Amino acid sequence: MYANELSETETPEPVVDVLRTISEEERNLRNMRKAIRTIERLTENEPSNNIYKMKQELMKIEKILKQTRLTDLIEEDVEQRIRPVKSEMPEWEEQANRSFGQRLEDALEQVDFELSGNYPLLKVLFYTLEVKLYNNSVTIWYGPQQEQLDTCKPIPEVVAKKLLASHKKITSRNFDDETFLLHLFEAYKATAHRHNKKIGDSISVSDIILEYALLTQNKNFKINPVKSSYREYGRVFFSYDLYRLTQRTIEDHVLSLVTATRAYTTRRSGFLWIPSNERGDGTYISHIKFREV
Repeated sequence: MYANELSETETPEPVVDVLRTISEEERNLRNMRKAIRTIERLTENEPSNNIYKMKQELMKIEKILKQTRLTDLIEEDVEQRIRPVKSEMPEWEEQANRSFGQRLEDALEQVDFELSGNYPLLKVLFYTLEVKLYNNSVTIWYGPQQEQLDTCKPIPEVVAKKLLASHKKITSRNFDDETFLLHLFEAYKATAHRHNKKIGDSISVSDIILEYALLTQNKNFKINPVKSSYREYGRVFFSYDLYRLTQRTIEDHVLSLVTATRAYTTRRSGFLWIPSNERGDGTYISHIKFREV
């Protein structure tokens, strides 16, 4: 057998598609140059306003460095170019936070809201604003990150507008103590009966919310239970209604909210946060009961 011939048990060396590899590396280098130039342009004018965009470009560069076969040839040069940007990034982020915080405070004052707290979690009444400038997002929460209400880009005027809309939606609904308590007692009794429990026993707050939401639907929904007829009522509305409820006694029974133990706070369905005041303090409950007086 000739030296350059293969035996039947040998397999040929894998053929490397050189042209395809060259094409991929050309694309990598082209994208690398584009990302570096974009970063350089973003640092020329108000870099603290471009944190999110610069981090996106840095991520592109890091991804390319992991993919390319030319790492040994280009990594040192690339690092030299982006090292100053990385070193300045913490200061730019601090500047961005200060600038955004001041502009947000001004925008909120225009709609009679007062801002407090520290990054990344800011407070307005019983709402939390989770600010992530590096992700170009602000999430609006009810309570201490309990129920997500909305999300938007970190534009102060937009944040203020969305927060005001959520606040009005929650707090401007018609509410009557006697009617709410009557419906709540009916929902409690129906749920207790379904779970073979007696009046006075504790009932899961999640079960009560479900029964209450169905009980208080309008006539159209009860005749034809379709989505278009459903009146929205969820955890946030129920929480706020319990907060503003002043009457507690009905038909010789008094409403009692059972504080959630640690065992019930491991799952969202096991508890509900209720504000205690408009500063954002609150309590967690897991069950509701009506005890005879």
